[in-house]
Amino acid sequence: MTADEKNGGNDKNEADVHEEFGKKIEEPAGGQVSNQSDLDIDDIPSPGSLIEAETELNYLRNVLKNMKKEYDDLNSNYLKSLADAENFRKRMNRDKEESLKYSNESLLRDLLPVLDFLDLAIEHSAPYVKQDTSGNLKSFVDGVKLAYNEFIKVLKNFGIETVDTTSKDFDPNFHQIVEMVGDSDQPDGKIIKEKRKGYIYKERLIRPSLVSISKPDGGKKD
Repeated sequence: MTADEKNGGNDKNEADVHEEFGKKIEEPAGGQVSNQSDLDIDDIPSPGSLIEAETELNYLRNVLKNMKKEYDDLNSNYLKSLADAENFRKRMNRDKEESLKYSNESLLRDLLPVLDFLDLAIEHSAPYVKQDTSGNLKSFVDGVKLAYNEFIKVLKNFGIETVDTTSKDFDPNFHQIVEMVGDSDQPDGKIIKEKRKGYIYKERLIRPSLVSISKPDGGKKD
């Protein structure tokens, strides 16, 4: 065999190799060709699956709505409970402070009749003091007055004040009518006389004043 024949054989074999190699590059392994359009079509959901997804979404929305309502109700009840607890605490503190403030009211109220007795004793002793030439009764009455004034001073230290009747104006919040006196010289409803003193304990009325008031048309209260 000649050299040309050998070379020709080699050239043919080399061309065949290049052709086969090119086919291998173009064709994927296993002879399968990727079809992109087929994959896109498969990915498109069917109408039935869309309806199912929408139904599921609506269900989840309703669940979320109900959960939010439950949360709002619980939060509202919680805030209301907090407010009730705070109001209860304030009321308890207020009641406690008021109880401490007026803790002596019952005792002081029981002492008022004793004060009334001393007041009446001084008032009714005046004519007898004038008639007593020895001066002994006056000394005794002066001692009673001294005790009375000290008693008043102690009560003031505890917060007791007398109800004002000096203005002569009747006030149903502090005065109680026991007699109506016909007096054309006085306007209707003016205080003529205080029958019994009234008292206020730390801004609280514990006993009203008993008073006589003017009634221009005359007549006593039944």
